[in-house]
Amino acid sequence: LLVLDEPTNHLDLPAIEQLESALDAYTGTLLLVTHDRRMLDAVSVTRRWEVAAGKVTEH
Repeated sequence: LLVLDEPTNHLDLPAIEQLESALDAYTGTLLLVTHDRRMLDAVSVTRRWEVAAGKVTEH
């Protein structure tokens, strides 16, 4: 289980790209909390939840 909370904070673009690549290759369970839409689009997931306005929605 890999838990990441805002992992792109304080990273430059090359580091973010490396992180995205590593996460995309990761085959375990990932709990990722982020506001970074680019990262969400770059990482393949099987389930995604969004928390907004006090509600949880599965996408």
